[in-house]
Amino acid sequence: MSKILTPLLNPTNLLFFVILFTSIIYFITKKKFLFNFFTINVLILFLIAFSPIGNIGLKYLENNFINQKEYKNIKNIIVLSGSDKRIIASIKFANKFKNSQIYFVGGNAYMIKDNRNNEPSKALNLYNDLNFNLKRITFVGKSRNTIENFKKIKKLNLVSSESILITSAFHMKRSMMIADKLDLNFKTYASDFRSFSQKSLINKYQSFNVTRNLSQFNLFFREILAILVFKIIT
Repeated sequence: MSKILTPLLNPTNLLFFVILFTSIIYFITKKKFLFNFFTINVLILFLIAFSPIGNIGLKYLENNFINQKEYKNIKNIIVLSGSDKRIIASIKFANKFKNSQIYFVGGNAYMIKDNRNNEPSKALNLYNDLNFNLKRITFVGKSRNTIENFKKIKKLNLVSSESILITSAFHMKRSMMIADKLDLNFKTYASDFRSFSQKSLINKYQSFNVTRNLSQFNLFFREILAILVFKIIT
């Protein structure tokens, strides 16, 4: 989903804005329904912040990709822009398959373009810092979202049986939906798992993090919304 809409699609951002706005209006007007509305939104925000809702949601998105397959004869390594862990995974496969080529797919989703701070530029710097042979990388840029990424990939005419798609685990379900729609039957490798499990109560207490809970819920919400939108428009 485009980063242009990301701030608006973060439910916790919206909740904070609603809480701030209603509290100001309430102190001015003293309307009881505003206080009730304010209270409901505060309770929802606390529920998201102090419960593992986001983590459970991410587990749902990532669960099918926990057990990674072993692959042979990989010639094309397709990396969707995003997490640095996707880049590290691409180098792992490139080192294993010496004759393979990396295709880094992504552009700049921001409204104000910055050629020094877009995804391909950041990826180039990281590949360079890791002393990877830049001649083995093809940058497929200027796309703004996942659907545009796959349309760019489609034009490469890569052999599916020799190609592997790398993206974050939470993003793989939607990526495969889009790929299937475009008849792209790539092998897949999920990186950057965001959900976690702690069996011990003490470990759960030690790993408790309000900020992470909010972030995980935002990530899950945006991904589920993007999946629903894709199903509706296709």
